[in-house]
Amino acid sequence: MSIRIDYHTHSEISPDGKSDMEHMCQSAIEKKIQEIVFTDHYECYAYGVRSRNFHSEYVRTYFEHIEKIQKKYQGILNVKSGVELGQSYLNSGEAKNVLNHPFDYVIGSLHKLGNIDLGWIQFTESNAGYIGDTYYRCLEELAKNGEYDCIGHLDYYKKHCARAGLSDRFEHYRPIIKNILMHIIERGKGIEVNTACMGVLIEETMPDLPILELYRELGGSIITVGSDAHTPDRIGYGFEQVRKKLLKAGFTQITVYEKRVPKQISLAEMTE
Repeated sequence: MSIRIDYHTHSEISPDGKSDMEHMCQSAIEKKIQEIVFTDHYECYAYGVRSRNFHSEYVRTYFEHIEKIQKKYQGILNVKSGVELGQSYLNSGEAKNVLNHPFDYVIGSLHKLGNIDLGWIQFTESNAGYIGDTYYRCLEELAKNGEYDCIGHLDYYKKHCARAGLSDRFEHYRPIIKNILMHIIERGKGIEVNTACMGVLIEETMPDLPILELYRELGGSIITVGSDAHTPDRIGYGFEQVRKKLLKAGFTQITVYEKRVPKQISLAEMTE
């Protein structure tokens, strides 16, 4: 048994994508995925910086491709439109312009501190605490004021700590993580369970069981599941482990979206 929807995937339209939508869809069908969302990146920047990658033409190209794929796979695979919107609080006007397009689902992510991508930073024992403090302060700003349906890979900081062989100091950050989750719940939003690190860096989801249990205790109920796949082989990766974690945390439903309206689906219904 495994979850049969994947709400976080990337195509070659995204600057970091490695495969076209066609091959991603074929892999999803082979893995008996029933519903997939292409959430290609759109990153917002601070201080008026504009990226050569992200602009209106980029979004137009995305919708041209996804509309063709939706028609091709109609009745075979449910393909939905989405965006992974990074740091939307840094440029709310640009973020709102992007979301004037008819997306089904919006992930709110934090990849950058200011305009510096976490992947560009060399984490060390001496700077990891400062980076973590800054990351969670920025994430709280995103949770309170950003544009999203669900927050993606909430403890993304953990990934970069693991890359450097460092602890993510979860217990130290538990209070601010709790505040972040409360902001998300108060706004009627949700969180994503992301499997990007599994089989690569660590055998944990982002977030993993402790945060899922905390979210449940606080009254959180909106959860999506995403592989963060950039290549066909990663679609649906680790979803059986996710199902078990969600059940252990007390969740019996996950969430799907259409035109940014959430709908709860039982875990039993979304498994084979």
